[in-house]
Amino acid sequence: MQKIVWTGSRALISMSVVSLLGGCGVAAKIEARNDYRTSADQYKACLAANPAAPQNCEGLRLAMETDERKFNNMSAGTNPGSQTSHNLTILNR
Repeated sequence: MQKIVWTGSRALISMSVVSLLGGCGVAAKIEARNDYRTSADQYKACLAANPAAPQNCEGLRLAMETDERKFNNMSAGTNPGSQTSHNLTILNR
């Protein structure tokens, strides 16, 4: 009987760990979304402040595009019809 209790406790601990790790993924996606929105807002504000010289905002545009890619890569697979991308390295030994 004691072994069954241990197995149940072990399963409960395992499920708790999986649940916690799943929450980290959600938090990372929210952070990526917020980073993208912030960088997009900064880029738009720079363009509004520099209508005759958009080249002054090039660094902000690049940062926004980087944040957008990060957000899209983290969100891939969570939406129906989305595509996922994976990096795979194969080593010959």
